[in-house]
Amino acid sequence: MSQRAVFAQTTQPVEKTFQQLLHDKVGHLLQTFFVAEITPENYHLFDLQRRALWIGVAIFLQTLNEIDHDWYIPYLMPVGSLIPFVLILGSFVAMWMALRPASQPRPKSAIKRPPTRWQKLMLLALLILTVIGAVELGRGLIMSVLPPQFSNDGTSLDTNAAMLLLEGRNPYTNSNMLDIYRNQNFTLEPNWTTPLRQGQFANRYDYPSIAEFRSALDTALKAGEAPEFESKVSYPALSFLTLLPFALFKNYNVLPLYLASYLFLVAIAWKASRPEIRPWVLLLSIANVPMWSSTVGGNLDVLCTLFVVIAWLLRERRWSTALFFGLALASKQTAWFIAPFYFVMLWRLYGFKEAVYRCMLASMFMLLINMPFILWNPHAWLAGVLAPMADPMFPMGVGLVGLSVTHLLPFLPTSVYTLLEGVAMLAMLYVYWRICRKRPEAAFLLAIIPLFFAWRSLPSYFYCAALPMFVLISSRLTPLSGQALASAFSTMVQRNKVGMASSLNAPLSM
Repeated sequence: MSQRAVFAQTTQPVEKTFQQLLHDKVGHLLQTFFVAEITPENYHLFDLQRRALWIGVAIFLQTLNEIDHDWYIPYLMPVGSLIPFVLILGSFVAMWMALRPASQPRPKSAIKRPPTRWQKLMLLALLILTVIGAVELGRGLIMSVLPPQFSNDGTSLDTNAAMLLLEGRNPYTNSNMLDIYRNQNFTLEPNWTTPLRQGQFANRYDYPSIAEFRSALDTALKAGEAPEFESKVSYPALSFLTLLPFALFKNYNVLPLYLASYLFLVAIAWKASRPEIRPWVLLLSIANVPMWSSTVGGNLDVLCTLFVVIAWLLRERRWSTALFFGLALASKQTAWFIAPFYFVMLWRLYGFKEAVYRCMLASMFMLLINMPFILWNPHAWLAGVLAPMADPMFPMGVGLVGLSVTHLLPFLPTSVYTLLEGVAMLAMLYVYWRICRKRPEAAFLLAIIPLFFAWRSLPSYFYCAALPMFVLISSRLTPLSGQALASAFSTMVQRNKVGMASSLNAPLSM
């Protein structure tokens, strides 16, 4: 009897304490994102996880830059500009670390390598960022069914351009910021516009205050002309041609297009990555607060980035890669900065003649899309697409010029910034020439570094680099096939059909 009692006692289940349950949950979470033991078989997975963590560091630093600069720069001037300067520069370093080969060589036998403390803390920080990213996604979905409200005046100008085109008017000659401001379909604050250093703002470098914005706008409304505000459609034609369906249905909230572009990019990353790395794909996609913020703000960069990523993934397919890169060139000028890197990649991988042929195809697609507007009024089209470089815009940004905005350094002549940008471009092309065969995704980092020295180095220029670079890093050894892309696209269409339909049927602001 005593033996039976002892046996019964030893087989009773032991309830785990809260601390034990928490420890098990944390251990399972760490096993999801990190290998605890490096073997010759899982070394590639270990290396991908290491690169993913560095991409996470870049996203984390860029997220810190999303904190409103007005919270600290007015109190720390002029040294306050060093904070965004260092954060963006640090994100470049983190992305470069993601490109570097692992310091841990491939082992011949199993080696225990649990995640270090800093890796655990970084993972915790990224998990916290997913909460903010999920809020941004929810905010974007809600804004998609509300009347349009974009703080990015480029989106308002593009939407208005689609409306003008449906009326049979040339967007590059008939675009007017005052008409947009008067239009009840748009909600546009004066400080959401792009000011120019002319009219009331001539002969100055300091960015106008809100009171100065309102004063200039009131004067412009009375005079019927607004020389202080950028009114041109400043992007190639695909930037507003993609918005024609919204204008046709008289729903001018174009945010669903940019949200769908981001989600499609995530779907591509999911399809292209191996199953073990997909938790990192979801984590980085949701935690990417800067890119979410840019997307929800109606920034065109996400659509252009999507085209460029697909062009890189389909680099084995001549016509497909040229088509998508041509679409990128036809949508926004940021693709023009990556074009030399695209040519270098094709040259190094497929030869000079093939690179020339594919780049000619991409240019042909770009010109075909823009040709009607070039023939309509070549001067107006050229003035529009060159406006970001040619018009007298105010210096601003998080790069070198940001140190002068707060007067930590004196302003240099604009030609000096152009020279520094050109020298940096040549240097980055040389680096890419050396590494592109092993790291073709490095173009997403190297192409934006020259913009750090530009007269205008807006944060949005740098936010669409980290995640796309990881999409290419995590893709399979062979480029993504057209069938996989089609499958990803089909999945996204099914998931977004209800949301897009509700957006198109949303009420308009009156």
